[in-house]
Amino acid sequence: MDTKLITEITDWLKTTDLAEFCYQKDHNCIEIKTREALPEPAKFTCHLTAVTAPALGIYHSAAKGKNLPLKEGKAVKESDSLGIVESASKKHDVLAPVSGTLRIICAEEGKPVEYGQPLFFIEP
Repeated sequence: MDTKLITEITDWLKTTDLAEFCYQKDHNCIEIKTREALPEPAKFTCHLTAVTAPALGIYHSAAKGKNLPLKEGKAVKESDSLGIVESASKKHDVLAPVSGTLRIICAEEGKPVEYGQPLFFIEP
């Protein structure tokens, strides 16, 4: 088969959206099957605001002797206390960065947390 013809066919194919192509002439055959175009992946947006651990340490929902009941669905205001992270040298407050509804609680009482780990998600 003539390489000029193959070049012309491949150049023409670049201008089409064909998924399959078959060319036959004089006992010569070119058959091309392209992968079908994949659909664009869905784009998701999240309106939740993450509340992350301010330090490496142990999470407590409240200081000793105090009770701070946190439940999913609870309304919180900006700067409300959501607990503390106790490190070796200091206690770090966990504060709500926005007002809204507490949607997801990831933190567990008395469990270790890492700096930047999501503890809560608030829906503004």
